[in-house]
Amino acid sequence: MNTSGMEFSPFMIFILFLSFLGISYFMGMMLHSALMYEDKPTMKKDSRLGWTLCMAAGTGLTGWMFYYGYYMNFIK
Repeated sequence: MNTSGMEFSPFMIFILFLSFLGISYFMGMMLHSALMYEDKPTMKKDSRLGWTLCMAAGTGLTGWMFYYGYYMNFIK
């Protein structure tokens, strides 16, 4: 198999996926701490729904950043 012509190698995809997961997690953690401890002091601190929503929002924000970066660098 000739891999010299590939735009993305399998290892690069793996690293991008790990980076996406890491950035999503920490983005969700920032949103969770802002929501639970700063903006909504009456909300329970160990709310599973709040945690899930913050992680989903972190994944959405990170997905948008990755998509926009890919669009600006390769498609446009």
